[in-house]
Amino acid sequence: MAAASQKQIANNGGAPIRQILIALLLSIVGTAVIGGVLLLLLDNIWWIAGGSAVSLFGAAMYLGRAMAMPEPLYGTLLAALYVSIAITIILVGTLLAVLPDPFPGLEIGDSTFFFVSPLILLVSGVAGSAIGGKAGGGSQDDS
Repeated sequence: MAAASQKQIANNGGAPIRQILIALLLSIVGTAVIGGVLLLLLDNIWWIAGGSAVSLFGAAMYLGRAMAMPEPLYGTLLAALYVSIAITIILVGTLLAVLPDPFPGLEIGDSTFFFVSPLILLVSGVAGSAIGGKAGGGSQDDS
């Protein structure tokens, strides 16, 4: 399976674009389901971050398994794309008062949520990709 993945990467010009886009879609849908339901039930924006971390980890595991290699770069790329979309939506939603403040009672300039949550998501993406790649039968030593 690793040889087929290497051939597919070479055919795509070095990047698994299709698998990354599928993983990105999976993470967004997973966040809407997990984080969205928790946000509606508990009215706390941190539940979206938690749902995002779980969804992104699962999507990155899919990506690692699909590529059959534990390549952290793919998980990082997935996390960067996802964080760009998620944080933009959360920031705009918070500023428009559609979503609750991450820290009710603190000044609007407090950016802890927008600093901590991307770090959590980056770890989720990289770890999921590495674990999924190992589960898919790949290893870092494959050449």
